[in-house]
Amino acid sequence: MLKSLSDQRLARISDIPLKPLGASLSPASSDERRDTGTRWALLHRIWDEFDEMPGTSLTLPQAARLFGVPIDVCDRILVSLVQDGRLRRTQDGRFRLRSFVA
Repeated sequence: MLKSLSDQRLARISDIPLKPLGASLSPASSDERRDTGTRWALLHRIWDEFDEMPGTSLTLPQAARLFGVPIDVCDRILVSLVQDGRLRRTQDGRFRLRSFVA
């Protein structure tokens, strides 16, 4: 009896039609995984910190700890601020205001 019950279950499982992995995703459900509003607010919070304290010079790990974000997220934001011309990265890898000269 047990064998036939498990055979029945296996038969039902094998009757399930398979779909390609991406088939269940519709254009509406494949939204951007990042919350752009939150990212924008975080970017401006980080920029404001540097702007309010012009002598701030942080390494990537220091910035990630200060702002309470994962190091990879912090890196992307700091690099985008460098690309925008708001910050600069010194030769020793520190981030500081572009306009601040020490």
